[in-house]
Amino acid sequence: MKSLTKFYGPLVELSRLQSELNRLFSVFVESNKNASSGSSWDPNVDLLDDGERIRILIELPGVEAEDVSVTIRGRVLTVRGTKKGRIRSREGIRFFCMERYFGTFVKSVPLPRPVNTHQAATKLKDGLLEIVFPRVPDHREKELNIPVQSGED
Repeated sequence: MKSLTKFYGPLVELSRLQSELNRLFSVFVESNKNASSGSSWDPNVDLLDDGERIRILIELPGVEAEDVSVTIRGRVLTVRGTKKGRIRSREGIRFFCMERYFGTFVKSVPLPRPVNTHQAATKLKDGLLEIVFPRVPDHREKELNIPVQSGED
């Protein structure tokens, strides 16, 4: 029996490349801002299109709604925020391992289609930020008949 290979397509690969570039840029910015901090956080994103709306799901565990801002410019959605630390470093406490990230983050997501930004809805629940945009019909996809005029005067 043949095994099936998944085809993800260019948009998924482009999204992965964007995530990696965001992570690398964020490491660079954070390391320049605070020389002792070498960690960064790049939240995971799912982007879904059901034909009527575009849904973006972003994992933000431990982040409060008041610490998140969502903006859109053109077809690029940007989510900025801060994950506040729960454990403070003080005398007598030594960290042997600290893999959780605290601090600021920025995540930019290119949208695959035009959306209605005026009817956007957001919800942050149980560490999952959901952003929903109704789709706008892309008239470039519609087939139109264009009459051909004869060259006679």
